[in-house]
Amino acid sequence: MEKKFAFFKRSLLSGGLVASLLTIASFTNVTYSQTSCANSTVLFSEDFGTGTTATSSPDIIPGALDFQASGSLVAEGVYRIINSTHQKSEWHNASDHTGNADGKMLVANGQAEVFYNHVLTNTSGFENGFYSLSAFAMNVDTPGTCSQPKLTTLTYNVEYLNASSVWVPLVGSPYVAAPLQQEFPAKWVSQGALINLPVVNNFTITSIRVRISDGTVGGCGNDFALDDISFAQCPANAPTPVEFLNISARQKGSGVSVDWSTSQEFNSDYFDLEKSVDGNFNWTYVNTVKAAGNSSVVKNYNIYDAKPFSGYSFYRLKQVDKDGKFKYSKTVKININISKTGVSVLANPFRNVLVVDFLSSKDEVVKARLIDITGRVAANENWSVTSGSTRKEFSNVNHLQPGMYILNVSNAAGEILYNNKVIKQ
Repeated sequence: MEKKFAFFKRSLLSGGLVASLLTIASFTNVTYSQTSCANSTVLFSEDFGTGTTATSSPDIIPGALDFQASGSLVAEGVYRIINSTHQKSEWHNASDHTGNADGKMLVANGQAEVFYNHVLTNTSGFENGFYSLSAFAMNVDTPGTCSQPKLTTLTYNVEYLNASSVWVPLVGSPYVAAPLQQEFPAKWVSQGALINLPVVNNFTITSIRVRISDGTVGGCGNDFALDDISFAQCPANAPTPVEFLNISARQKGSGVSVDWSTSQEFNSDYFDLEKSVDGNFNWTYVNTVKAAGNSSVVKNYNIYDAKPFSGYSFYRLKQVDKDGKFKYSKTVKININISKTGVSVLANPFRNVLVVDFLSSKDEVVKARLIDITGRVAANENWSVTSGSTRKEFSNVNHLQPGMYILNVSNAAGEILYNNKVIKQ
């Protein structure tokens, strides 16, 4: 049944201040999410209908959660489908995810079980490719309900039935959502994942099931609401395996720190950072970082380029999937400021060799000293640094005792270029 949005006001003078604030919270902090893939075809959705009478659901597994028609949901492992989360005195008085006062949802006093099971059947067969699973969940406890709350952690599993009548997870499944936090005002949290149905040779997949489990044992805090479960098929040309949120480059010492993040990843293997002097040709490899693999939460990454070009440097990422397919990010550029010689330590802590990188606008001679905690100079060297990027290393530090030292670098005029802690392992 399609839900309709409802918006209305409650007076702070009726029902007491706290009760009114909890009611207001039902309508001011509902969050909405974007679908995992644009122009998807919904194959199954469950909004639990509308009404004010408690009902059960055929998709809730008896014994995992038991239907309780009336009374406070005090016992562990009980639920009802109802239009308000206020099914226990200390729970929020919140409406369903859409804000509809009559919209129903699953409200439960949870325990660690697979509690939800829905099977989809298509006699013509499900196509291989990307699918999305999404839902909205809420921690229904008001903050302070439990001194050490047991936060609900939901896991979403999508499986297909193979030729041997065995349920097999789709690629990217199961998806474990972050624990639901106690919040005020009440907050609906978007959860879900992008998953892939692989090609199964000589077999047509006609059955897929969606299962949701609670990974937290019963007890104070494992109380939640669930609404608007949806399973959808993505278009054949979407989505891309990795969705970039941003990529940026900033000068850090004598080098450049390239930072980026992804909003979702599927089957990702690694990222290669490449650089160029003009952003068009002659791209050179900088370094590699391992990707998350499968993720539907924000992931942050960083690579440090110790030897950027003098002047403008252009950077891009080559994102490579586990099947060898790849794509490039957008290109970013940075103009390296070398009005003053920049100094960076390549690896800190260090073991047998201390590597130091320079970025200078001119040829010059610098003096480098390692000073121990007593103030004694434990090692020193004079280095010739050329215009642009130069790499030098202390080759006589193997004998030093493990511990903290100060690396001090100065130019011929005595100006301090670098003075920071380094650790000998």
